[in-house]
Parts: sequence; C-alpha cells; structure tokens
Amino acid sequence: MSEEEKNNSVEENETAENIEGKDGAVFVSEDMPESSESEAEAAVEVGSEETSESSSDLKGEESSSEEPDKEETPSEPETKPSKPLPKHKKYQRKRKAGILPEKEYLPDFPFDFKTVLLFLFAISMIVFIWSLIFHPSMRIENITINGNYEFSDEEILDALNIHVGDHVLKPTLFNARALEESTPYIDDIDVRLDFPSAIVINVVERHRLAYIKVPDGYAVIDQEGMILDFSTFADADVHPVLCGLDLDSVVIGQRTDITDSLKFRKMILVLGAVLDAERGSIRDDGYNFYDSVQEIRVVASGLIFLTVELPDGTELQVKLDGVENIDENMQWLLYAIRADAFEGLPAGSLDMTEEEKIYRAYSS
Repeated sequence: MSEEEKNNSVEENETAENIEGKDGAVFVSEDMPESSESEAEAAVEVGSEETSESSSDLKGEESSSEEPDKEETPSEPETKPSKPLPKHKKYQRKRKAGILPEKEYLPDFPFDFKTVLLFLFAISMIVFIWSLIFHPSMRIENITINGNYEFSDEEILDALNIHVGDHVLKPTLFNARALEESTPYIDDIDVRLDFPSAIVINVVERHRLAYIKVPDGYAVIDQEGMILDFSTFADADVHPVLCGLDLDSVVIGQRTDITDSLKFRKMILVLGAVLDAERGSIRDDGYNFYDSVQEIRVVASGLIFLTVELPDGTELQVKLDGVENIDENMQWLLYAIRADAFEGLPAGSLDMTEEEKIYRAYSS
C-alpha cells in the first residue's frame, strides 16, 4: 500500500470516530466535509424517529395496561349523603346489634342498680310521710265556713269532727258525706285544705220555703219539693202554711210530686213576689214581710187567699185574682203596710181582684 492510501484510511477512521460516540450519539466535526455532514444529519433524524417510535410504543403499552383496570372497576351510582344519626340513637343501635358490651356499674357491689334505686325511693317516701305526720306546720290553725244559715259554725264543726289543732289530713270526705246523709238541710258540703294549715268548708244548704198541711201535722218543704222536717203542732214558727194541697203522707229526705201541681206553682210564685218586694224596699223598720205571711190557700175557682200579720199583731186576709200581676200587687201591699194604711181598722179583708183595692171589715 502506498502512502497516499494509508493517509486516506487514517482520515476515514477519524471521521467515523467523530460521527459515532460511545452511546451511539452522532457528533459532527468541524473538519467533516459537506457530504459527510448531510449523512450525519440523516442519521440523527433516523435515530430521533426510532426514539419517538419506541416512546410511543411504551406509552401505548402503558395505556393498554391501564385500560383493563378501568374496565374492571365499575362506577358506583351517586348517592346523596344521609343525615347523621344522633349519638344516643347510634349507641342504642350498636347495643341492640351486640356491638357494644353491657355497661357494668360497680361490678363488686352486692346489689344491682334497680335494687339500689328502689331502696332510695323507699327511704325518701318514709321521710316524706314522717314530715307530713309530725311536722308542726301540718296542724290546723284556721277554719273558714261559708254558706251556712240553718246551722251554726260550731254545729258543722262538731258534725265533721274538725277542730283547731287537729292534723290537716284528718278532714276526710267520709265525714262530709255522712253529714249530708244525716240531715236533708245539707245539699252539698266540700272540705278542702288551704295549704299549709287552714281548712275551708263550703256548705250548700236547702232553705225552708214553707210548711204543708198533712194529716199528721206540718211538713217543711223547699222549692224543689224536698221534705226537710216535720212538725206535729202548729206553733208560732210554723208559717207560711201552704193549704189545699193533696198530700197524704211524707218522708223526710225525699221529694214529693206536688211540684207538678198547678196550685203549688201558684203558691211558689206568690212567695217569690213577697221576697222580691221585700228586697226591693229601701225602708228598714224591722218588719219582715216574708215572715209575716201566715197562710196561702188556692181554691178551685183559681182565687188565691193570703193571710198576713200586720205590725200591730192583727191579721189581714188578702184576696187575689191570680198571679198575672203578682209582683205589682205585693209591692203595693208592702208599701201600704209600712205606711200604716191599716192601722186602727177593725179586723177585715182586702180585695185586690180589681184595679181599685177594697177593704172590708168582718161583721161582728
């Protein structure tokens, strides 16, 4: 080989070393000719294309490896968040499900929890009862009685067996019911405690309206037809007497059927008019119009005869046509009596059946 050929081979080796490095990278030498430079650029483009293809192949493999994972996990349906339960309800549910164990209070204590509670309750009840029985403030200090007219306060207290200084729990309904049954004058009685040391007794009495003539004497009757009492003799207190009613026998404490009688209703209207006239009078001279009425009689013709005691002790018989104008007639009669219109006149009767009132003396 000639020297020229040796030199050309050495230059070619140096050019190859300049183009390829250790890792296959391509380097361009400044001394490289133009043809070799174009070849090197082509080699670089080829290497970059191979690198991009290899990277795209790797991405494809990764994406293909991830896609089966996405397909394996199905998407769960969207649910609205539920409202959280209170703590005590969660605790109860866990207790029912057996998740939480039963709590134990003082495991070494000889009694269970319920027994201790019952014992404490019994002790508290004993203390409460002891305070009710023996405490000084549980004694009666004041007694008030309302609504009694026929009976005095002492009579009612003796009948109920209640006195100042007794225990406040002593008054019972048994004594009140016994008093109602013992006398027909008591319609109702209520005994109540005005805490801490007072007793209030409310009495509803039946009031005496009149007397009814019966074969054996005179029966005391109220407005509802209840027989309250009985009197054998006609003393000074037996008035007013309702005469002309057909009543053969009576029983104390029972009602009669005379309340349905027309005569009885007329007599009640007359007595009511007498009471209204006395209440409406402004003069108070001690004369009691109602207590002065001695007798009321209704005859078959419908006429009403009223016997009244005058202030001087004499009796006046009043004749009434009916009950149509009974209120005005009783007001006029009371006015005439208090004006002494009949004073000094001989015993006689007053006819009020006409508009003009006529007084007639009894013939001697």
